[in-house]
Amino acid sequence: MAGEFGRFIDTTRKGRGPGGTDILLKDIAAAMGVTATYLSDIVKGRRNPPEMEALKKIAIILQLSAEEKAEMFDLAGRERNEAAPDLPEYLMSESIPHVRAALRRASDKKLGDDFWKKVFEQIEQEESND
Repeated sequence: MAGEFGRFIDTTRKGRGPGGTDILLKDIAAAMGVTATYLSDIVKGRRNPPEMEALKKIAIILQLSAEEKAEMFDLAGRERNEAAPDLPEYLMSESIPHVRAALRRASDKKLGDDFWKKVFEQIEQEESND
């Protein structure tokens, strides 16, 4: 049975090819540099989602928007029981130790999505001021 990541790939590839045709799994697999069987196993939930480089290739061939790409990364991370693969480099940067400290403090205090929504809105406000 397909996991959420596999369902996302299977659903998203539909109607995104030339003239509104479906993008075939074999074409996605070729872009990733893997076999169609390997990709089929991922889509069916028999294998974990691929690593970041392959995810980037999927994003290109499926012509994902920024929001869709973020969703794909989140699903891949969740299915692998890891952080979304686009986040660790930022999270572990030596130049921003407060990120990790803030996340630990929020985790210790069990702060929920309401808190993070306010943080997100603050970031968006900062962006609009630039």
